[in-house]
Amino acid sequence: MTQTPPNQPTPLPDTLTNRLYLAVLVSRLENALLAAPSATRALEDWMAQTSLASPLRVERADEPATPCPAAFAPLLGQPATLHYRKIRMTCGPLVLSEAENWYRADRLDTDMQQALDTTDIPFGRAVRALEFFRQTLARESLWWPLPEKNLSCTQLHALRPTPDDNQTASPGNTIGLPTHLFRHTALLRTRAGLPFSLVAETYTAQSLWPFLA
Repeated sequence: MTQTPPNQPTPLPDTLTNRLYLAVLVSRLENALLAAPSATRALEDWMAQTSLASPLRVERADEPATPCPAAFAPLLGQPATLHYRKIRMTCGPLVLSEAENWYRADRLDTDMQQALDTTDIPFGRAVRALEFFRQTLARESLWWPLPEKNLSCTQLHALRPTPDDNQTASPGNTIGLPTHLFRHTALLRTRAGLPFSLVAETYTAQSLWPFLA
């Protein structure tokens, strides 16, 4: 059962220092996820740095299947049908990520398929015996705390704090956090190189909340 959503942390004043801090957090989280063979393990390590002493849990989302992304579906070949599974990764009351898997059941054994159909086990742990590896296909930024990257040199210079800049925000001017931060799409391949699953993982701003309390 999904827990009651937590209260958001106190909004941060909209200063350059706070926006830089958020940018560092987002970058560190994304780099940790890209470097790890398991997103679950990366999130466990991430939350271990906080005071939230709750184990990670997986919740299966009982929702209708969404179509496999057309740009990547051909990479799975042409099976008779693709199975679909969506989960949410939670830590205490926080929802850290959502993951959608489109996979070929014909490349999984019976025990793997049964575990995916009847339990909340993370997908990667259910298919661990395949000794799979991830091939990152796409990285999509859904929110970034700093101004757009195409600012001119003059505009960038204007962002630099000066000795007289006390970084005090205007009253009521705070940084609004989004629902989602970024999305990774990856192809899972067996040790022999056979593709068997496409996964789209979307990470939420709630994964930053313990660092903002």
